[in-house]
Amino acid sequence: MSRMEPEGTHEPERFDPRVAEPPAVPALIPVLRPASADHDTAPQDPAAAEDARPHPAEDAHPAAVAVEPAEPLPAVVRPAAAEPDPADAAPVARPEPAAPEEQLPEQAADAPLTEPPLSEQVPTSVLAPADADGALPAPDVLPEPDVTVPDPVVPVGPPEKRGRRRGRKAREVFVENLPTQALVLADRLHSSPYGRRMRSTLQQRREAETHALEARTTLDFALKLGETMFSFGAASLDVETSIIVVTQAYGILETEVDLTNQSISLNYAPDSSRGESPYTLQRVVRSSSVNFEGLVAVHRLVEEIADGRLDRAEAQRRLVEIRHQPKPFPAVFEILFAGVFVACFIPFIGGNWTGSLLGMISTWLVFWLKIQADRARFPEIFSTMFGAIVATVIALAAFALELPVNPAVVIAGGIMMLLPTARFVTAVQDAINGFPVTAAGRFLSALLVFTGVMAGIMVAVALGDLAGLEHLDLAEAGTLQHPPLLLLALVTAAGMSDAVVEQSRWPQILACGLVSGAGYGVFLAAQQLGIGDRLVPAAAATAVGFLGRLVAQRIAAPALVIVLPSMLFLLPGLMMFRSVYGFTVETGSTLLGLAGLFNAAVIVVAIAAGVAFGNTLAKPITDRMGTLLPTELVMHQRG
Repeated sequence: MSRMEPEGTHEPERFDPRVAEPPAVPALIPVLRPASADHDTAPQDPAAAEDARPHPAEDAHPAAVAVEPAEPLPAVVRPAAAEPDPADAAPVARPEPAAPEEQLPEQAADAPLTEPPLSEQVPTSVLAPADADGALPAPDVLPEPDVTVPDPVVPVGPPEKRGRRRGRKAREVFVENLPTQALVLADRLHSSPYGRRMRSTLQQRREAETHALEARTTLDFALKLGETMFSFGAASLDVETSIIVVTQAYGILETEVDLTNQSISLNYAPDSSRGESPYTLQRVVRSSSVNFEGLVAVHRLVEEIADGRLDRAEAQRRLVEIRHQPKPFPAVFEILFAGVFVACFIPFIGGNWTGSLLGMISTWLVFWLKIQADRARFPEIFSTMFGAIVATVIALAAFALELPVNPAVVIAGGIMMLLPTARFVTAVQDAINGFPVTAAGRFLSALLVFTGVMAGIMVAVALGDLAGLEHLDLAEAGTLQHPPLLLLALVTAAGMSDAVVEQSRWPQILACGLVSGAGYGVFLAAQQLGIGDRLVPAAAATAVGFLGRLVAQRIAAPALVIVLPSMLFLLPGLMMFRSVYGFTVETGSTLLGLAGLFNAAVIVVAIAAGVAFGNTLAKPITDRMGTLLPTELVMHQRG
């Protein structure tokens, strides 16, 4: 136990930071209590208080604590483990004398500090020094705070996933109308005599605005669809019928369609009672790339729209997918199968197998050069001229090497894929179907391509003359005959090969082979009847147009996708080349060349007319097959 002695004459001990303090024992930590807390304590004598001060020299125990306030302050020092004693209220607290060191009692175990009676709570900083354990036990009853804490803000919205965006602060959302928000002025008329009339007027105006917006969106979609069909190589009649289907199916009835060459115009003339203004939308197709697979996809899209199975938003999404869909075959396949088509076509015009092989190689080079020229953005007339130069130079080289080939047949086969015969046929169909301006534009572009072919042949022959080569009779016709069954197989393979070049998929490719074989059978039958060189191709073209529409209806494709590759073998390519050569190279046969060009033009017109006639003959059958094609909608509207 510690003892306390009066200070006497000793000076108060000062704190020296250089002297280490003795360690404090937790069981003997004193509790200081002000004397004023004891209500029954008598006033102390100053002298007695002076005697109660301990002497630092006599405090030998390491756990002794000396209290030296700057001013006299009566206090009671009691060990923490001791029980409260009524003697604490005595006027003077005398400490017991120190026991001998060997008789000191054992230190008690650590125990929580006990609050003295009739005393206030002492701060922890006073009760527990920094190096002692002076934690107080938690009170039984927590005091009520003076400030009311608001409830936390509940986050608005769906709960977030665990582990993502932790620590995000919640924000409060006000759902009521704030006084600063703009008010609808018409709402102030609710209780007035004009409220009902104004509500009806505003409703009609909103409906008119909604209808005008819907009409503009539908017309834009129809324009984009027509542009896509033109760029994929569709005929004018198919483009017009598809646009009419879209506008009529989505409720835009007051529309006129005008196709001029590659320009599409839609004139919207709404009813004046709705307060809408008429306007005209126009779009010009400046580039094209043959893609029959994309054309088939657009045709099926229009069929679904006509059946009412697609809303406009879904149809717009489908059209975007079609426009961004890649072609079924890469460019190398186009080059390869173009050569296969020429190799199958040369025996049909009287060439031998050597000429067929040479024509295939020539076509590969010509087609590759044409693709490179198109990528370099050369005009079509110049790319065609480059191809004609290559084909003619190869024929001259074969003749110089004395190969057993007919140079005219080799050149005709090499330029076969360069001739715009398909464009010429579609131009004739446009003229027949009531699109004279479009037909004139396509005729003009076809003549420009023919001009490029003539220029290429002239340049190649001039180079051969400068090189000292013998003059060639390029107008000589082939005389070799092949078995009909072999030619039937070759024509079928040629039709399928051209379908690959036109970027069709396998259902359309097989259909083209079937229709080509059937057309060649009719061609042989017409030859046996002896109806004439100009009517034989027309009869075969009629069969191709009839069967092509039936097969196209069965596989849900436009008739052009099947008819065009199937009738290509009927075109007088060799006659065109001989006429061009006689008109440009042989100065003595100019009139014969002009006559040959006229005969070739007549045959092409007969082929186009036969295709259109066969298509017309197939209409009753396709109508009974259960599907009303878009073309019939135009016929009903015009009738």
